[in-house]
Amino acid sequence: MSEPSIRNYFDILSDTLIGSYLPAYTLKPKRRIRKTPKFYFFDVGVVNHLAQRGPIKIASELFGKAFENWVHHELKAYLSYKNRNEQLSYWALSSQAEVDFIVGHMKAAFEAKSSSKIHSEHLKGLRELKKDHPAINKRYVVCMEPRSRQSDDEIRILNYLDFSEKLWNDELF
Repeated sequence: MSEPSIRNYFDILSDTLIGSYLPAYTLKPKRRIRKTPKFYFFDVGVVNHLAQRGPIKIASELFGKAFENWVHHELKAYLSYKNRNEQLSYWALSSQAEVDFIVGHMKAAFEAKSSSKIHSEHLKGLRELKKDHPAINKRYVVCMEPRSRQSDDEIRILNYLDFSEKLWNDELF
């Protein structure tokens, strides 16, 4: 199937609200960045059913994708319901460093990790982002760790429940 045909199918999915594009953040790049948008379905359960994947097990790759999808929808819903005029995007270098979600013009950056123990490798994308955009101070990892904490370089590691509570209480950006 040709690339334009595939793109047209994804456009139909977007037009019918079955999914949505997440554009790449492209303002003021200092290094080579990826510009292709990501695509998120409105419900990973429907996608998994259609793909006949069966149940999603915690700590599996599918659980990680579902967790990222949940963070995406929480941020998107928050921006819409609170009438925030901020675009949601992602940031990625061609060298594979990536941050899942950028709010507005670097107001906040979020990385979704379904891990119950965050380590240095999980923080790599947020650290690379800070090199290119030193003014960004609000960097978060949303995860399954039982308690929220902060890294030595001021990246806030948030338990998913804390993330949701702080987001809807207007405490994150």
